[in-house]
Amino acid sequence: MKLRPSVVRRLACVTAAATLALVPLTAVAADAPPPSKVLSNYETSTGTAVSRDCGYSTRAPGSSTQALWIFCDTTWNAGFWLGVTAAIGPFTAGQVPTGLTEIPTPTAPINAPSNRGPSGLLPVPSGIVLPNGQNCQVPGSSYPASWASGVARQPSGSRVLIPYADVCVHGGGITTERFGLVEYNPSTNTLSGQRQVFSSTAQLPFQRILGSPIFSGGYLYLFGFECTSQAFGACGAGNVTLARVAANATAWGTASSYRYWTGSAWSSSHTAAASILSGAKPLAIHAENFGALGKGFVIVEQIDIAGNFRVWRSSSLTSGWSVTRTGQAPCSGQAGLDLCRAYFGHPALSTSANLLMSYYDPGNDHVNVMAVPW
Repeated sequence: MKLRPSVVRRLACVTAAATLALVPLTAVAADAPPPSKVLSNYETSTGTAVSRDCGYSTRAPGSSTQALWIFCDTTWNAGFWLGVTAAIGPFTAGQVPTGLTEIPTPTAPINAPSNRGPSGLLPVPSGIVLPNGQNCQVPGSSYPASWASGVARQPSGSRVLIPYADVCVHGGGITTERFGLVEYNPSTNTLSGQRQVFSSTAQLPFQRILGSPIFSGGYLYLFGFECTSQAFGACGAGNVTLARVAANATAWGTASSYRYWTGSAWSSSHTAAASILSGAKPLAIHAENFGALGKGFVIVEQIDIAGNFRVWRSSSLTSGWSVTRTGQAPCSGQAGLDLCRAYFGHPALSTSANLLMSYYDPGNDHVNVMAVPW
């Protein structure tokens, strides 16, 4: 079976009036011990079930108590958004947020806390085509979408960076045609600096479908991956590659500025990229910097569709990676085909004792968070 890129990769005018009031909610209302669902005020106040494919998070710029969540495809009883939605709210390390405010489509004021329902964050991409070259937007048959592949606070300022893939979902599968980056300011609910870095009318090479942004040492690092041997819902072998670019908008918006780690040097050729993980088995991966907890860089690797994962750690992005923990997410669902997925580490939620990791559980059709001992 083929997993969707939003699962395995994973995404106006500025107005002064579009301001966000980061009003803290009480810890009791906002937190739950893991494992638990990540919930918004809309869900808890109305009892409405909101299905979300996956959830990335980062501490909101300029705040030590608020976290920004970027979600994949979202469905609820009043509608759906095939793309990126977002929410913001208080967090406590070691706990699971249950008091998030759904963010309205930019540039409407957020005015948190609020019980409003979900809204799209990124617009539907234009110019995406089917494999035959025709428009991807065919009602009931195919559609284009922008799917986020991570989020990271920029080293300075009030914005975060969201990498995304523009895809065409069609009867024959999914074609990833673009990789791009967009800046988002949660304090004003505005998008800016959107750039399509790599594009094609066919499938992009995996080394150019990037995610898990990490700012370090004046560079922006991004990861790519592929499973080269897949059978019975498990990956037997594959590659995890690393790209970097100077940590400024001019550089990361320019395709020729990207360099790829070959195992010994940085190359301008994406085809020269070597796997940074020896013995990788990636159906999907997600990387984060847990240096603030003394854990270094961390990659969570999904190895099958039954909930199994491996945690890799290193003090260097280019070398020294080793598996420090294996586990299985407590998903429920169809026996033998659990389709548990989207394992993402969350530095803001984690502690020195536990890695807090989100995952999609087909049993409750929701993003959940579990604690994994380091």
